[in-house]
Amino acid sequence: MKKNVAEFLEFRYEKLKLLKRSERGEVWLASTRQGGELVILKRVMLTGLPYDTLKKFQFTLPAKIFFCAADESETIIVEEFIHGENLLERLEQKNFLSESQARAILLQMCDGLKELHAQKIIHRDIKPSNLILQGERIRLIDFDAARLFKDGQESDTNLLGTKGYAPPEQFGSGQTDPRSDIYSLGVTMKILLGGHCGRLKKILDRCTELDPKNRFQSVDELKSALTVSKPNIHGKIFASLILMTAILFANIPPLNRDENFSEVVSRVEEPIVEKISATVKETPAPKKFTLPTIKLPSVEIEQPSTPQAPPVKKNSASEEFTLPKIDIPPDALKPVEFSQPQPPPVEKTFSGMLKTTFYLNGELYNQADHLHDDNLPVTRDEFSRGNVRLHIINDIGDVWQKPTIKFTFKPNWGGDPLTATKILPALKVDASTDFAIPFDSYELPDKKPLSVCLQIWLEGDETKMDEHYWCIWFDVTD
Repeated sequence: MKKNVAEFLEFRYEKLKLLKRSERGEVWLASTRQGGELVILKRVMLTGLPYDTLKKFQFTLPAKIFFCAADESETIIVEEFIHGENLLERLEQKNFLSESQARAILLQMCDGLKELHAQKIIHRDIKPSNLILQGERIRLIDFDAARLFKDGQESDTNLLGTKGYAPPEQFGSGQTDPRSDIYSLGVTMKILLGGHCGRLKKILDRCTELDPKNRFQSVDELKSALTVSKPNIHGKIFASLILMTAILFANIPPLNRDENFSEVVSRVEEPIVEKISATVKETPAPKKFTLPTIKLPSVEIEQPSTPQAPPVKKNSASEEFTLPKIDIPPDALKPVEFSQPQPPPVEKTFSGMLKTTFYLNGELYNQADHLHDDNLPVTRDEFSRGNVRLHIINDIGDVWQKPTIKFTFKPNWGGDPLTATKILPALKVDASTDFAIPFDSYELPDKKPLSVCLQIWLEGDETKMDEHYWCIWFDVTD
């Protein structure tokens, strides 16, 4: 890996703990030197990994990629550190998933894998140790075995994966595709369920078919099967009603032979109606019951008299009614002005960082775009006339006290570096400032070949910085 990438990582991140080391690379737990945020720093002895694509898009399952760089032999990645429960640790404690938990994880995995497969990213190493549960959210890590699907290719270039979880085609019988991730996902879920798959058994069996043609052909098909096979609460209620009905009628004695309506009647000797009427005796009709007559004394009720309205006094023709005179001040006749309602002020949100723009010789310079490039060739005259300008915006949401800019011209021949520190006036909230670094302050020695590294970083207030460090190498020619 080029030295400017190594120096960039050294100045920006601090390694805390070695998590894994093998012939394929190493994994470190690290933190940013300014803010102290935890990250994962990986060095993988492979190329062609899809980390550039993972950095470009905001996917649901993977960790966020902050930085990636690759050369002809290795790949360097800085990614989000994901807090949560690793499902391998849960499996080792024999704390198996319930059917409902497995179904919820499968549905999330279908949505997340759909995003990856749409960009032709095949993970190729889905297993419990690569799944982390954050509360109810599932995350998928370790894309070091991942690849991009290529139309028309017969097999994978690198045969990577974990035995027992990887499908047959991953070991050379064909090219891996989305169905390969479905196979690994099915095996993983069977193991995490402890073999007690319940209603998910048929679905997981189809996921793990040896022939890819017999599996679900996409995660959309798998999600549809999971949705259709979800237990129906109405079916449970109906089954409960049937059970209750059976219990209620369990104690009713069965019909005897004579009462059984399915029994064939051979003959009837005489009408049943005649037989019953012959034995019934006639009974006299009951006497009619009448209420006794009650004589009430007569009472005279006086009707209330209707109240009479008082007579209306009519005014004579000579009497006239006039309104009293009211004096209205002239100001009262002016039109009333209504003010338009003003929308509530929008409260500005701050990122908590310093936003910086870097200009080299008047042109915008993005350090990440040049990490793979060779040193910048310049003549002695061009170097002496060079300059760097920083445009800094205070987006931390508070006054940036004692803004400090440090820069160093560091030679490659072992000479003494030139280091300078500049303290700027305090920068108010949402304010901006510019700072220029002229190159003529550094005198080049008369040596060949010459390479000079310009390093710049910001300090002050223990403020969380963004893009706080730059490192540019120059090859100086005559």
